[in-house]
Amino acid sequence: MYQSFYKTDFTYIVLQSSENKLICVDFTTSKPNFTKEKHPILEQALEELDLYFTKKLFSFNTPLALYGSEFEQKVYKALIKIPYGQTRTYQEVASCINHPKAFRAVGNANSKNKFPIFIPCHRVVAKNHLGGYNGGIYLKKKLLQLESNL
Repeated sequence: MYQSFYKTDFTYIVLQSSENKLICVDFTTSKPNFTKEKHPILEQALEELDLYFTKKLFSFNTPLALYGSEFEQKVYKALIKIPYGQTRTYQEVASCINHPKAFRAVGNANSKNKFPIFIPCHRVVAKNHLGGYNGGIYLKKKLLQLESNL
């Protein structure tokens, strides 16, 4: 496993990769206590994050080690299709994957997303409020503000 991190003005993004795919993305408020490693997958992810945070990249191409149930994989594929700067409700995502009553399950799948930002679960909101976010509501707001959506 290889690891690195990306610093924004509001969080550190920790990235982990295998030899050929990104395997995990996480947030932390303090500088990670490890040395950044050089690896092509991590370098690609860091470059894409740099472009994303400067509003020059609107979807990611870093290879991801996707896992989860068939339903979760459908949700993740639907999330990737949500355009930059737009949001969808949990119910809209559920309908999009032909499970219109499974909006709670969509929220559950979002909570298991190992690739926040790369799979933009921050773009999924509840009907009358922001909904949850594994990185915390503060980070969800920051990402939506970055995309000029809040």
